[in-house]
Amino acid sequence: MSQKQHQSYSIKISDDPFDNGLFSLPRTAVIIFRDGNRNVVKKERYGVLDVDEVYEKIVAGDVLNISNCYIKNFSLAECREKHALSKDEKLQLNQFSAIHTFFEADTTTDFSYAEFANNCDFINTTFGSGNVSFYKTDFKGVTVDFSNVDFGEGSINFQFADFGTGDVIFENGANYNGNTTFINANFGDGNVNFKNFNFGLGNVDFHFAKFGIGDISFDKSEFNGKYVDFRKVEFGEGKLDFRKTTFGNALVSFEEIEHKKGRTYFKRATFGSGNISFDMADFGNEEVSFEAAEFGTGSLSMLRTISKSITFKSCQLKTYIDLRVSRCECIDLSDTIIRDIIDLKKGKTELELNTLILTGVRNLGKIFLDWKENKVKTLIESQNSTDLDKSNQFRLLKEDFHSSGKYNDEDKAYVAFKRYELKAYNSSKINSNGFNRLWVYPVSFGKKLIFDWMGLYATNPLRVLISMLCTYVLFSITYLCMIHWGIGDLKPGFSPPEELSEMAISFYHSAITFLTIGYGDYSPWGTIRMVSSIEGFVGLFLMSYFTVAFVRKILR
Repeated sequence: MSQKQHQSYSIKISDDPFDNGLFSLPRTAVIIFRDGNRNVVKKERYGVLDVDEVYEKIVAGDVLNISNCYIKNFSLAECREKHALSKDEKLQLNQFSAIHTFFEADTTTDFSYAEFANNCDFINTTFGSGNVSFYKTDFKGVTVDFSNVDFGEGSINFQFADFGTGDVIFENGANYNGNTTFINANFGDGNVNFKNFNFGLGNVDFHFAKFGIGDISFDKSEFNGKYVDFRKVEFGEGKLDFRKTTFGNALVSFEEIEHKKGRTYFKRATFGSGNISFDMADFGNEEVSFEAAEFGTGSLSMLRTISKSITFKSCQLKTYIDLRVSRCECIDLSDTIIRDIIDLKKGKTELELNTLILTGVRNLGKIFLDWKENKVKTLIESQNSTDLDKSNQFRLLKEDFHSSGKYNDEDKAYVAFKRYELKAYNSSKINSNGFNRLWVYPVSFGKKLIFDWMGLYATNPLRVLISMLCTYVLFSITYLCMIHWGIGDLKPGFSPPEELSEMAISFYHSAITFLTIGYGDYSPWGTIRMVSSIEGFVGLFLMSYFTVAFVRKILR
């Protein structure tokens, strides 16, 4: 639904009697509403009700139905003064109904310290000029209905209002230029509905407000002021819904809020250039979703936040995002486009994170992570995703570590990437044809042995060197055993034989063959010729492997 647009108005009061079928009044107010281009939008008729008559009914405790009326300068403070009551004495409004009513004030339409008993309807009411105050008003647990209310351009004050256990409805309402204050308001256990509410250009403050077990909805509401303040709000146990909400360029603060039961949704919400803070927010063991939300140039901070999961799926993250949460089982960044910095580096903060999902991420910025401190391997491996997804995520991190100059972390991510890539390849071949197991497993073992276990995919020259040494010793022992068992022999060549033991000859020949030196002073005979040929090939390969790994380290 589209938001209400501000309308100017003009009033003409005549002596024509007004009769709506419920009551008759001697005068009529005709109010003409115009849009921003001064075009007439609508023309409404109201009965003109003297404010003193309303005061008399309130003091007498009568049923108060002022629907379809025009009332000028309504003020309970004035009512108390005229009837010699104390300034903060509660005034009860019995079965109050102000449906399609028009309030206008030189300063403030004042319902402060009111008690609404049995009913509270402001449906389709308009507040013209002046502010509106429900300061310390007690709604006695009735359903409070401000749906389709136009609060005009003045400020709205519901500070310390107590809404009891009834539902609170502000759906499709609007306040255009004034501030909106619900500081320390108590919304009780009813559902709270601000769907499609246009908060206009004024600031919005719910600081210290409390909600009960009912659902809370700001679905499609619109904020365009300088700040939106929900600091230290207790959101109770109901679902908290900010889906498709527009926050304009406001500074948005949800610092230190509590919403330990009930999910929180910011799906498809739109944020602008103002910074957004969820620092030290406590969502307990519940989910927070920013799926497909639009972020502007303002930073987002969730420093020391507690939550079961935080989802940014399908978002474009154009600004600095601080995700150094205090505790969170899973942060989902799948299908996001990162254009700035995602900060997950632990540092001095306590960061307890079990799973990080980076499936489908396009990283055009930076992800601040530390392989060891953040336990990156566990973050990715703990996902319920495919081997191919995990492989792509490790590849993404490998590239990010490389661009950040964190080459040791890059190597670890690269090894994990290649391992899961091999797993994914094997699975795809076996799933396509079960008989492929006959060759997939042997080939896979060979790849693991040569590329992974011997040198960690050329990321560890020391391991390659150790593999070379182990291979050399293994071939040397093989020659010794073959000579001892009479399978083959190592005979002196062109030079006179030296007094060397079989062990010395085996290890010497192995070294000459492995390093492809080929002096020719000892020649293989019998089956040893085939083994020597294999060792020569293996030695050539491993020396090349070592060179690649070593040069790779040196060049970086």
